[in-house]
Amino acid sequence: MTLSPIPVGDQDPDFDKRDIVSVLMFEVGGTPYAIGVELTEGVVDCPKITPLPSPPEGIVGVASVRGRMTVVMDLGSKTREQNPRRRLILVKGDAQLGLVADRVDGVLALEKKNVRPVAHGKESLTKQKADFGWPARSYFKGSGTRIPILDLERLAER
Repeated sequence: MTLSPIPVGDQDPDFDKRDIVSVLMFEVGGTPYAIGVELTEGVVDCPKITPLPSPPEGIVGVASVRGRMTVVMDLGSKTREQNPRRRLILVKGDAQLGLVADRVDGVLALEKKNVRPVAHGKESLTKQKADFGWPARSYFKGSGTRIPILDLERLAER
């Protein structure tokens, strides 16, 4: 995936940093995703995951990260091959949550005008899941592909 970051030097004097959205780009099973940088605590090598019996959809188990018990969520298919170089994106919040990623591409600064909302409502949420695989409140286009920006509130409802 090739996305162009917003140039930092020689900015327009009317340029306002509040017009920028920073997202962490990552990939799961060949599908690109993004999450707001302000919602993350960091990225670590994926530790050993202990499976849970009959977990909710998307939850694959728990792991110890930085001395804290972390619930691990995998946005990808359960049938995909295990990538030995997986990473774990740590999500901010009272409960420690980690998102498994096959690859982390880094942080991308987007102009707010390029971030599009997705329709709301129960019906549109179902369509979103079909389009993106997991709930998103917004998306942007990168390399001709709609890339969802994950919505943690909707993700937690899973």
